[in-house]
Amino acid sequence: MPKRNLRIVKRVRNVPVLGICEYCNAQFSGDPNMGNAQSAIQEQFNAHKCKPEDARQVAARIVREAKQD
Repeated sequence: MPKRNLRIVKRVRNVPVLGICEYCNAQFSGDPNMGNAQSAIQEQFNAHKCKPEDARQVAARIVREAKQD
């Protein structure tokens, strides 16, 4: 399983707007119009406590992601 790490997964006009924790898949968002989206996402990530997914959550996420494609 990956270590706790913030990964930016969506950008708008090259400004990060959505990040996830690679360990627990928690999502963090920022407003690209505020000018501090990167720092807001980083602060949310730093403040969160990881809660790893259980098997049911993993299965639900896989199905949800498959439907999006």
